[in-house]
Amino acid sequence: MNRIREILRNEYIGAIAIGFLLAQALGGIIAVVLQPIIMLIQNRGRSSSIFASAPSIFNWPQLILGVISAVLYLLFAMLLFVWLYPKKQFPAAAVVEAPTESVATSPDESREAS
Repeated sequence: MNRIREILRNEYIGAIAIGFLLAQALGGIIAVVLQPIIMLIQNRGRSSSIFASAPSIFNWPQLILGVISAVLYLLFAMLLFVWLYPKKQFPAAAVVEAPTESVATSPDESREAS
């Protein structure tokens, strides 16, 4: 499983798959928003009868399926992202030691030594 994760992460296949899932979700959301507008425009041009029931603007089954599919695409994209790119765990007690400072000699001392 780790080998598959490494291949998907290193070859950018996982990033492409996540991008595709996000694009599908965005397309589904746009379709859900546009469907009532299209139905309203289509029903506006139709002649109505006083004996017929008023046409519904919302096609509820199709709207619900569109919302569910967009949510599932987003969910799968999120799960794939979390699986491929987990948070990095940094050690909590990382102690960095400062280098010891050397005592610099003055120019007068270096001349006397030579």
